[in-house]
Amino acid sequence: STIDDLVGMARGAEEAGLDHVWLANIFSFDAISTLAIIGREVPRIKLGTAVTPTYPRHPTAIAQQALTTAAATHNRFTLGIGLSHKLVIEDMLGLSYDKPARHMTEYLRVLMPLARRQPVSFNGDEFKVSGWNLDVPGADPMPVVVAALGPLMLKIAGELADGTNTWMVGPKTMKDHIVPGLGNQSSKVIGGVPMILTKNIERAKEK
Repeated sequence: STIDDLVGMARGAEEAGLDHVWLANIFSFDAISTLAIIGREVPRIKLGTAVTPTYPRHPTAIAQQALTTAAATHNRFTLGIGLSHKLVIEDMLGLSYDKPARHMTEYLRVLMPLARRQPVSFNGDEFKVSGWNLDVPGADPMPVVVAALGPLMLKIAGELADGTNTWMVGPKTMKDHIVPGLGNQSSKVIGGVPMILTKNIERAKEK
């Protein structure tokens, strides 16, 4: 799909009455930048990444880019972040995937104050930031959700971020595992599942 195709799909989703467009950051367009473009062309629908990997970008850099997109879209943007996979981070990018839970904890310790429009200082094992602040006119405090499935990552998402987004998690697992694992009744829970909207069930099964 081209950028124009993605804008067209988002416009169609808005016209159909859908509330959100979520875009994955894979081996194509940058999701945060693409959503800034979509948000300038499509005026009402809410926007979010599902997800942007953390390892390739310093938390101050992703905060700056995401807040810019939030400002450009009149604060309709939610930043979804995730660890990606060891195969991608270590084998393809040559970065260390050691202690991913610690990585995400430190990442959020730097990112969340900036997302909430506050300065940050942090001295960790992986990240060290001193007196960093971002002046992004028009950007309100921005929601941040973290891809999580295991108990430790859910705990981190519930304690440090605004919630979680999941992929292919069924309603029973959502109720019995995901929601309790966050430990925070105010946490956002975003579920991603593949689906087809159709009146022709047999034809959909064939596809």
